[in-house]
Amino acid sequence: MKFDELLNHLGDFGRYQKLQFLLVCLPTIFTAMHALTWTFSAAHLPHRCKLLEEDDGATYWTNSSLLAKTDCDISNPADLTSCRYKECQLGEEYSCPYGYVFDRSEIYNSALNKWEIVCKDSVWKAVIQSAYYVGQMAGSVVCGFLGDRIGRKKVFSIALVTQIGCGLLMAIAPHWAVYGILRAGVGFAHPGIFVIAVVIGMELLGPSKRKIASVLTGMCFALGQAILGVLAYFIRDYQYLQAAIAVPTLVFISYFWIIPESARWLVSQRRFKEANEILSKAARMNKASLPDKWWEEIEIAEEKSGSKIELNKKYNFFDLIRTPKMRSRTIGTFICWPVVSMIYYGVSMNTSFLGGNLYTTFIFGAIMEIPALFLVYLLIDRIGRKPLLAAGYLTSALCMLSNLVITEDAHWIFSMVQFLVIKGAITSSYATIYTFTPELFPTVIRNTAVGCCSMIARIGAILASYIAMWLVEVYGKELMIVPFGTAAIIAFLVVVFMLPETVGRPLPETIQQIECGEEPVMATEMEPLAKEE
Repeated sequence: MKFDELLNHLGDFGRYQKLQFLLVCLPTIFTAMHALTWTFSAAHLPHRCKLLEEDDGATYWTNSSLLAKTDCDISNPADLTSCRYKECQLGEEYSCPYGYVFDRSEIYNSALNKWEIVCKDSVWKAVIQSAYYVGQMAGSVVCGFLGDRIGRKKVFSIALVTQIGCGLLMAIAPHWAVYGILRAGVGFAHPGIFVIAVVIGMELLGPSKRKIASVLTGMCFALGQAILGVLAYFIRDYQYLQAAIAVPTLVFISYFWIIPESARWLVSQRRFKEANEILSKAARMNKASLPDKWWEEIEIAEEKSGSKIELNKKYNFFDLIRTPKMRSRTIGTFICWPVVSMIYYGVSMNTSFLGGNLYTTFIFGAIMEIPALFLVYLLIDRIGRKPLLAAGYLTSALCMLSNLVITEDAHWIFSMVQFLVIKGAITSSYATIYTFTPELFPTVIRNTAVGCCSMIARIGAILASYIAMWLVEVYGKELMIVPFGTAAIIAFLVVVFMLPETVGRPLPETIQQIECGEEPVMATEMEPLAKEE
């Protein structure tokens, strides 16, 4: 008996699985809010150079002849109100030696005006956002490794405490460097919450319901973004906004006593007594029954397949690339993850790069993720993981690159629709890859593999931070369109030619099963795709 067969006795998605999966999904709502709150905390504020005679309480106006003007009305040069002004230039000086005056009519208190990270210091916007992803990269390695060694629950709990503590302190950070360090701490917790939630969900559910794990966690992430957009619209002070995100997470401290360990992980560690306690509770809640001494049947099946010795072995990163099929899967996913991360976070951080209002496009972009995820739910088992993932990359690439031939005076509705298509397409790719990747790797090293993929994805997110929050503002939207579109085409080709289909297959338990093709193929799998591996 394999573990997937044992889950058939419990029900693929019974009351117990629904309750536990709901509990691990709730923190992902706040993880999404933390991930993208800098979009509003560092939103662009119109500003000008402060004049020598002005004090710190100077009001924002732009009708001084001392300011550097541009695009004035040639027919009436005396009318200064017809001019635009250079935000970072005072007279002939290409700097603002006395500081800045900000237009606070739309946003009362921003990190930009508090720490004056504009003009020559505007790169710090990208540095602070990238700090989140550097922390996330470190967290992916640590949480992925510890998740396989000490268990999913302990890592999930440590990540929750880290997010709660750093999130609360960010609201009162006295300096942008302190804020950036705390933001890196919140980023460190991200994979320990979101990735572990996906893995726990995948390991709780039977093959027929496994797609629910990534789709529902993705919907929670989208819901978190939409809530963030609404909160940011009404709370125009970045410190109060941060507090509104962080304070409610205190309730998750109760998870220490509520969330159980992954039964599948316990079985892989030969801790059958603990696994039996959890599965027996699940059986009672689902009104089902377990086979007597089911663990003996699992051991017999492992001895017959020769995998018992492998399950007792300790694994590390090099096991991902030691054998041919594992190496191919690892290289393929290591290319696809940074691309999906770069595009997803890039368009989320700079929702108005094609035009439109910051709050409107952000909220509608978040809402767009929900039907995209629902479409994934409907299609992922019908057409397979590969076609859906490839289609998301290709659609994103075509929409991005089409902007090279679209004129600047295109109607804003067209820009909004195009942005929503990109957001929906890349969201579908993200949800699919979260389902696809755990299915590509065996239980003995699954959390390490997903953690490494999440880590390598941060390279894409870090690049997106500098592109979307700095280079686009300085050089224009082409610096975002070309690299994003090209990368999406490369990822499309990798999916088509390097990765095998996994739809309907039971989760592999060992590397031997992958290399020797021992995974049994379920009857629901599409025949053409079954032949690819």
